[in-house]
Amino acid sequence: MKTPDRTSAAAYPRHLAGRVVADSAALHWPGLYVRRYQFPRVVDRYLVPATPEPLISCQLKGSAQFRERDVGQSWIVREIRARDLFVTRSKTPYEVAFRSPAGEELEVIQIHIAVDHFLVALKEVHGTNADKAEMIDFFGRDAALADFCFACAELLDARTAGTSKCIADLAKLLATYLAERYTTIASRPSEARGGLPIWQLRKVEDYVSAHLSEEIAVEKLAELVELSPFHFFHVFKETTGMSPLQFVTRERITRAQQLIRETSRSLIEIALDVGYTSPSHFAQVFRRVVGVTPSEFRNAL
Repeated sequence: MKTPDRTSAAAYPRHLAGRVVADSAALHWPGLYVRRYQFPRVVDRYLVPATPEPLISCQLKGSAQFRERDVGQSWIVREIRARDLFVTRSKTPYEVAFRSPAGEELEVIQIHIAVDHFLVALKEVHGTNADKAEMIDFFGRDAALADFCFACAELLDARTAGTSKCIADLAKLLATYLAERYTTIASRPSEARGGLPIWQLRKVEDYVSAHLSEEIAVEKLAELVELSPFHFFHVFKETTGMSPLQFVTRERITRAQQLIRETSRSLIEIALDVGYTSPSHFAQVFRRVVGVTPSEFRNAL
């Protein structure tokens, strides 16, 4: 069967290479299409159709060398592991392929948010500009969103019925979180946007993720996508809603949150790992972004 360019969240699983081991459709979850997949160790290139529903894909277990590209573009290669995330509302299909080490096959949870729920969240977040809101494609680490995904996986494994209030609350939470964190207002219709193509944006994201402990200059990021620093600054902000500096700061603090959660390393070591040579400056930026100091964040875990 030929894979269509676009499909619905309801029909999405039939076009993936993975085996569905749990599906919220049988439990009638309102506002969410949640599936847990197991993938073989090696998956050759296949086409992933676009959906009108926003998609969150979170790695639950395993690791892989993952390749992805827009049709006709160059491959983007990533090393993915547990708690890595993809967020997209792609309007076009894209191709993926991956290879896992023996014994580390991927288990993934994928969450589509129903369009009506997402539109309500957009109106609550963006008001009269909701019709101009566009999704920002993302790959990386988002500790809070990963926690929500793992919670979905646990509720799915427990076969929680869709009549449970926590399912409705979780659907609203996920829709609102994406609307707040992963959408931006287009200054003009998307057909006329001059923002970065997805593959260039991801090239910048991957570089930032790999060099968080180093100084990251706007000039270097601009060089990656072959633009002048001035032009890059403006198209990056148009695409993401953030300046390059704001984006780097978000990535550094997100990584710091992950390290605080998952390791017992000192806060000074963590600060150095994410590019802050001054502990006081790290604490200041962390508090501005998260709302608490790194010490308070660790003590609350």
